[in-house]
Amino acid sequence: MEPITFRTADGKAYHLEIEKLNPNILTGGSPGRIRQIAEYLDDAEVEEGKRGMTVVHGTYKGIPVSGFPTGMGPASTAIVIPEAIESAVEGPLTLLRLGTAGSLQSYVKVGDMAVITGGIRDESTTSAAVGPEFPALSNPELIPIILAVAEKQGYEFGENLWTGITHVKDDLYFKETPQFSPSREIMTPKLKSYKRMGALASSMEYTVYTIMRDFYEGRRAGRILTGGILAIIAAAEEEAAVEVDKKVKKKLVDSMIQTGLDTLVAVDQLRNEKETDLDLTGAITKMIQSPSRFELTK
Repeated sequence: MEPITFRTADGKAYHLEIEKLNPNILTGGSPGRIRQIAEYLDDAEVEEGKRGMTVVHGTYKGIPVSGFPTGMGPASTAIVIPEAIESAVEGPLTLLRLGTAGSLQSYVKVGDMAVITGGIRDESTTSAAVGPEFPALSNPELIPIILAVAEKQGYEFGENLWTGITHVKDDLYFKETPQFSPSREIMTPKLKSYKRMGALASSMEYTVYTIMRDFYEGRRAGRILTGGILAIIAAAEEEAAVEVDKKVKKKLVDSMIQTGLDTLVAVDQLRNEKETDLDLTGAITKMIQSPSRFELTK
């Protein structure tokens, strides 16, 4: 594969400052979340870069795992995701985002977890790669796996565990709380339209993952499976600022990390034709039998 990213004089990724990544990868926005991931790994090795990028390597239930932060926003993410894919070992990759979000639906509560099926590209970064008409979709085969894993963590699909589209933005304040924007007459109807179309939550970064996956799958051997899990830590109120529940956030992030790691294990098992104890048929059945948004909101 011909690289497009910058490299240091000794051949490391310029911003992540790494030589190699394992094929099972968890990411988050902050270095702190990556250090939390290291606590779950055996033989964990933590690399602290000069740019504040904390990269971890280790094993979890026998599989090699790496983790790294993307920083805040799509622009930062679009720098490090290409470096990560180009640094990963050859062959199939699984790349999961563990993020936090604010709910956009009345039935999606603080403390819930959402599995991303795709993203609304309300950001300009990915348009440098391809026009806004191109969809940002998760790998569909990952959805029932993540659901089944999350249910083993105690979550219940349709109660505090959801699947759906997430709104992805490149501004934290004015796009999620447009009532404060000087352009509120333009911004508010736009966000309301996303809500009416069923967007579950508002977050940042994820569309970069899917667009970069589609770009690199045409440049390297080995599938790149991309999925995302969101911890719902806030509910956007139309006339108020967003408030984050810090106690709920800590518990949710721990559950999200465990779900992400066990998802990596399940994918590795299925990829290598090994047995898994997940009830994937049950997860798919629940998705098919789930009520409509109309029924959830009436």
